[in-house]
Amino acid sequence: MELKEQIEAAARQLGQFLRQDDYVRTYLDALKETQTDPEASALEKQMHDVYEALIARQQAEEGLDGENILPFCKIRREAQNHPLISRRNDMLRLLRPYLSQIADEISLVLGADYTKLALPQ
Repeated sequence: MELKEQIEAAARQLGQFLRQDDYVRTYLDALKETQTDPEASALEKQMHDVYEALIARQQAEEGLDGENILPFCKIRREAQNHPLISRRNDMLRLLRPYLSQIADEISLVLGADYTKLALPQ
């Protein structure tokens, strides 16, 4: 088996193990709830759309002021206070250090920074 194939097989196996992990499973369940809940997903879509409009204005070199930014702040606050979105975000905050620790352990075994190796070339 070629090295590339071995790495791909190891990555698939790691992904399978991670999906069975309690921390990851809890986050994935919370993520699925937000994606399948019509209210939560609509809030996040609206927030994304408002954000994209702000970015487009900024890239068009139109001035951004409080009046332009206020709708985004309002919808973001509403989204962050939604129980399902809040739960998902809390689970993600707990999961990030855990995944970082896993990345550190992979880096140690590889003898190189795994996160830098994973970046597109």
